[in-house]
Amino acid sequence: MHTRREFLKAGAGGATLTLAFSVGGGLLLLTPAEARVRHVPWSSLTVSEAELLQQLAEALAPGAAEAGVGHFVDQQLGVDPDDCMLIAKYFQVLPPYLAFYRSGLAAVSALAGQSFGKGVDQLDAAELNELIGQLARPGTRVGSIDVSMFYLCLRSDAVDVVYGTPKGFERLGVPYMAHIMPPERWHG
Repeated sequence: MHTRREFLKAGAGGATLTLAFSVGGGLLLLTPAEARVRHVPWSSLTVSEAELLQQLAEALAPGAAEAGVGHFVDQQLGVDPDDCMLIAKYFQVLPPYLAFYRSGLAAVSALAGQSFGKGVDQLDAAELNELIGQLARPGTRVGSIDVSMFYLCLRSDAVDVVYGTPKGFERLGVPYMAHIMPPERWHG
């Protein structure tokens, strides 16, 4: 199993690191972006949960949906918590992580309903930005759910998928200075 550090070093946006995705009763080794392009079925999240997660992640880190953040999170929700590379693990969120992501997505939906009287997918850009601002406030809760922690985790996962590669660093205008560069050629 790969570690989070290996994932970030290899990058997810079309790079050489692959994850095992279940397709048609077998396993395919794909990057999250390749899984997105191939329309690999969701294994942990429902379709509506995955769509909401991708919409939010895209708002937090443009390019996250194309980079396959939905498939990355979905695939990682199905692995042993000890092998999981989601940032929730490192923020001391208690497994199962699927329950954390599900409750976070449901809480964000509820907050959108309370704040705007409509679903997240019906928000215009200004309303979505305002919703993101509400999520980002430390200690923001919807019932018993700390949506600010969910926001922090989803934002970190989205940023890792989009910018955790030399090409991502290049887009930011920041030199990529890995301690040890991977021996393989970068593809993303």
